[in-house]
Amino acid sequence: MGFYCTGNRAYSNLVQAGSRVRIYSQSTGKSITIAIYRRDDINGVCVPERFEPLLGKAPFRAVLKVERCGLDGNTVCPPVIRGMASWYGYPYHGRESSYGIIFDKEGMYAAHRELPLGTLLRVRNLKNGKEVEVKVIDRGPLKEGRVLDLSEGAARKLGMIEDGEVPVEAVVIRCGD
Repeated sequence: MGFYCTGNRAYSNLVQAGSRVRIYSQSTGKSITIAIYRRDDINGVCVPERFEPLLGKAPFRAVLKVERCGLDGNTVCPPVIRGMASWYGYPYHGRESSYGIIFDKEGMYAAHRELPLGTLLRVRNLKNGKEVEVKVIDRGPLKEGRVLDLSEGAARKLGMIEDGEVPVEAVVIRCGD
């Protein structure tokens, strides 16, 4: 089902954040193509009100066709990622992530340059053996030579706050949404 929301963004719980989606209204026979932000509390698809003249009165029966999956279209995950990880927190706390959810520095989150958003990882600190499960919700790290940026909460559980950067091994539990 499709309905309208205020603002300029479209939201859905059906596709990865950053996906480019064609939304076809069975009511009017017309369609739009738009980038989708992820929101788990949206059941179906919510599009900006300005599209009501094209798609019809809400709720409308919608058919979604994904034209590009996620921000970069990547849908493949390697089984294991190894390298240096850092952490991030305060400056990004409360901001919307690439995944479409608000970043909570105490959450169990990660940023990766290429993995599909929504990917679940089991990350192990190779210095002390501690592990944590995180969800990829953002793009990064920005600094070369690092494979992951972990939220402050995940970094704390891994015992890496003081080090700032540690060697990790991340096993993919689930590739994207």
